[in-house]
Amino acid sequence: MKKRRDTWVAGLTLFAMFLGAGNIIFPPYIGVQAGHGWLWAALGFLLTAAGFPMLSALAVVKGGGNPDQLSRRFSLRFGKALNAIILLMIGPLFAIPRTAATTFELSLQPFLPADANMPLLMAATAFLFFAITYVLAVRQGRFMDAIGCVLTPILVVLLVVTIAISAFRPMGSPAAPLLDENLIGFGFKGGYQTMDGIGALVLSGTITALLADKGYDPQKSRGMLRRVVLIAGVLLAGVYLGYIWIGASGNGLLAGLTTRAQILTAAMRNLAGATGQILLALVILFACLTTSAGLTVTFAQYFSQLTNQRISYKRWVGIAVVVSFAISLLGVERIIALADPVLAFAYPLCIVLVALGLLGRAIRSDLAFKGAMMGALLFSALSLVHTLCPDCGWAARIIAWLPLGDFGFGFLLPTVAGGILGWLLDMARMLLMPQAAGYQQNR
Repeated sequence: MKKRRDTWVAGLTLFAMFLGAGNIIFPPYIGVQAGHGWLWAALGFLLTAAGFPMLSALAVVKGGGNPDQLSRRFSLRFGKALNAIILLMIGPLFAIPRTAATTFELSLQPFLPADANMPLLMAATAFLFFAITYVLAVRQGRFMDAIGCVLTPILVVLLVVTIAISAFRPMGSPAAPLLDENLIGFGFKGGYQTMDGIGALVLSGTITALLADKGYDPQKSRGMLRRVVLIAGVLLAGVYLGYIWIGASGNGLLAGLTTRAQILTAAMRNLAGATGQILLALVILFACLTTSAGLTVTFAQYFSQLTNQRISYKRWVGIAVVVSFAISLLGVERIIALADPVLAFAYPLCIVLVALGLLGRAIRSDLAFKGAMMGALLFSALSLVHTLCPDCGWAARIIAWLPLGDFGFGFLLPTVAGGILGWLLDMARMLLMPQAAGYQQNR
């Protein structure tokens, strides 16, 4: 009975750590843009925003709960560097500040008079938000019970109510899409901005550590951890589908709005008036607060271990909330824009790393593994150039030339080509110098 309870608490905690600002504001925007093609866009979005996080978490579970181990066949230093970049992205540079900015823009600003001092009120809200985050995160031992037993059940109830309102009393019927591009690819790339796909690599490690504190051995509890991941993934998918539908059902009414926050606010106002606004405010508050605390815990855990405790966990929590507070003052849209280049670089690498980690023993050649990662790294560098320099036509032409580029899978060809090249080199080396071949005989 205790194990079942802890499984559900851990699953709800992982779900709450995933479900932050991006998870709430991006799905309605996807729905508005896709219109009657919302199911196709939802398919792409679910692949990167729900499916990939589950696969990432399962890959970490398979490796014993340590995200660094996924990269051991390529380079442990590379793995630590990549995880550090990921944690800075989902931590104090982008994701954590976005939770506070979203809380202000969606939970408080709609109720304020137009002549209110918005910058001052935003700063005050962010200060209070991060003070609560600090209190929740600094007591690491009680974090999972506080989030999984108290805050997340409240959040789930609020989410169910908002989705039910849209299901039984929709704003209208989905109209024509507002954009002229592949809807699956649009949703696929839109799912990047939730940051859950890359975040899962380190968040699942946090859940593993929290369960270990309760006496569960990561090596002996993989079945339990897989169930934890499944609970979180199914809940995420349900929320995404519901909120994409909210946007799609009202895309005719919401088409003229420019920001994601405005779209979600207007949608809830049209659905349920003042009640809808209050429901949305509560959903955003609980979703963002649980995510902010969860990401802060993960960030502080990893960097305190990375520095061999020379900088304590408590101090890293303080660093995270101070930096996050400063960046949150930029506002949601500016934070999203700043994250784009880093996401374009990191996501293909993480997808390939997870795929290789799940394949495991099926790829016996270390050079094939390294070749695949080098191919993904080259594509990531190309995506970074394209994002930072939209006028660099050569980068856009190469990406457009790659198969499945319109669907967001442009990294597949370089990855497969790199893997095949590495395997051929390993075969040649095995023929010439059998004792030096990079095959994993004992795997």
